[in-house]
Amino acid sequence: MTSSSMSGYESDVLKVSKDIPEQSTGCHRNSERYFKPLMYLLAALAAYVSGANTHLGYAYAADAPAQAGLTVPQVNSLLTPPGRDGEKVPIQVALDVINLSDIDEVTQRFRVVAYLLAKWTDPRLAFTPKAAWEKFRVYHPDEVWTPHFDFANGVVPHSASDVTLRVFPDGTVKYFERSSAELSNSFHLRRFPFDRQRLEILIHPPLSEAALVRFLGTANGPSISVERRVYSSLAEWAIVGILANAELIPVFGTDTTSQMRFTIQVKRKFNFYIWKVFFPLLLMVLLSWTVFWIDSSELSSQVTISVTTVLTVIAFAFAISTNLPKVPYLTFIDVFFLSCYVFVFITAIELTLVHLAGRSKRDKMGEAIRRFSRIGLPVLFVLTNLLTIAVYFG
Repeated sequence: MTSSSMSGYESDVLKVSKDIPEQSTGCHRNSERYFKPLMYLLAALAAYVSGANTHLGYAYAADAPAQAGLTVPQVNSLLTPPGRDGEKVPIQVALDVINLSDIDEVTQRFRVVAYLLAKWTDPRLAFTPKAAWEKFRVYHPDEVWTPHFDFANGVVPHSASDVTLRVFPDGTVKYFERSSAELSNSFHLRRFPFDRQRLEILIHPPLSEAALVRFLGTANGPSISVERRVYSSLAEWAIVGILANAELIPVFGTDTTSQMRFTIQVKRKFNFYIWKVFFPLLLMVLLSWTVFWIDSSELSSQVTISVTTVLTVIAFAFAISTNLPKVPYLTFIDVFFLSCYVFVFITAIELTLVHLAGRSKRDKMGEAIRRFSRIGLPVLFVLTNLLTIAVYFG
């Protein structure tokens, strides 16, 4: 209400007040003195209420167009799983390994680069081809529902690239993804370097999708394939077999989820260790046995050969330690090293016994020890290694 309207309202109040007959009592004067301020107060309150109503009316009028244009965003039904009545969506999963590298027994890890392939049916995506050339349609992963894949034994989350979705007229969806992952693996190295290993790649859905999907192997053809010609980094290994199995694993007590277990069987190419480790060690042991044919009076020459051989074996062990797995148990090559240590050390003991027999005038005893050492020690060395082979490979 404006000031002019307020003045008119005040004039009406005053006019009414003048029409009231004057009374001669003092009480009338006192009531008239308090009546005017009360009227002013009521007029101000009426003006405030009128202005507030006007302001709210303008505000509602201004918001009306915005409220009229407000729309609720619609949910894209194609981004939800195609399963019905709580049924899990069967998904065929396959793996095409294109590179395998960095098989490290020390850190128990290896790297793999592969194409991850998946196939399922989504009836909502079925279509009628517009022409004979339209064999399939390509979708972006953000446009339709796609499952997620988790490398269970991955050291870090795997990286995915070149993701492609192809939808065929009957609603069949084929998913292609190039994956690169660093995976942990259990290596069994007791027979090192004549060992075989199983490199396992475990893929299952995230726990949030465990109740929505079910991973299966491919219906026709193997679920895993390898390209043998690209393994330039596998100079030490040879692939001998591949396997793929779909299995159920427990999660949260009685609940289960599906998992694809891809296994690549490899065997070590041991030629390097034959020529660079076993053969040099065998020559060192044979060299230490030459003291048995040197005259016992030449003690200095015998001691020189024996001590030099012991030090050479020790230095050789340190030199190749970087190529040997550091595991808490004895491998086959560790036992062979120990046997070489022991028999080279026995050679030094034999020299000492023969020298002590000569000093004590027991030459016949010394000769008997030498005759036994020439035949007995090589035979014991061979028997020891045959027993080791029987224990590790029997």
